[in-house]
Amino acid sequence: MANAIIIEDEKSSMEYLVSILKRNHKNINILGWATNVQEAISFIEENDPDIVFLDIQLNDGNGFEVLDLLKIQMTFEVIFTTGFLDYKEKAMDYFAFYYLNKPIQETELKKVLDMYQLKISAFNVKKYNAFKEQIEQKNKRITIYEKGQYISVRLSDVIYIEAFGNYTTVYTVNNKQSVISKNLKKVEDMIEADNFYRVHRSFLINTKYIEKFSKGGNIIMSNQKEIPISIRNRKKVLEILMLQNK
Repeated sequence: MANAIIIEDEKSSMEYLVSILKRNHKNINILGWATNVQEAISFIEENDPDIVFLDIQLNDGNGFEVLDLLKIQMTFEVIFTTGFLDYKEKAMDYFAFYYLNKPIQETELKKVLDMYQLKISAFNVKKYNAFKEQIEQKNKRITIYEKGQYISVRLSDVIYIEAFGNYTTVYTVNNKQSVISKNLKKVEDMIEADNFYRVHRSFLINTKYIEKFSKGGNIIMSNQKEIPISIRNRKKVLEILMLQNK
């Protein structure tokens, strides 16, 4: 049995989540409900839950403030709930946090709770701090988990990013290669900088580091890597280069 707290400022949303949990997840014991930041903090500190369903937008702030202001060690797991499709959700997906989009779907809730039951994990504070830095440095940095730690890489130093199945390798100006255990689509979603462009299904490039076109119609990057361009992207790449050279 897992004890859960719901942090949600909309009564109807709370009642809907409770009804699904009571109907389909009898192993989840609901301890109670909080609607604002301070109430949520007090309730968590007093009840020591296993799971916190945490709404990102609250009537007096946001769910991130709750986590930032807690004075206890986070031994519980967090399942974020949100009604917004924005950069924060892309970041949560990239960092592999548990989250649910509103209106919550029963199938998605089951999937998230099944994943939780497999791991019975506690909220990873180091990952959360890296996530916050990523949000704050949007369009300037990308966070990479490497050798047990989170490393922040300046996007201005990235020459190109290459897909290798479900993994992605980032190549930077200092000849460093870093592997991300995410597919290229998820990495691309995290990079909203205008100078990054997907020229091929396997390559996302920083257009500032294009050196020239090869005789075969590919592009040569500043590190002399030759990168193929899909036919449908050739015109767009030419337009980008013309704008850069004006």
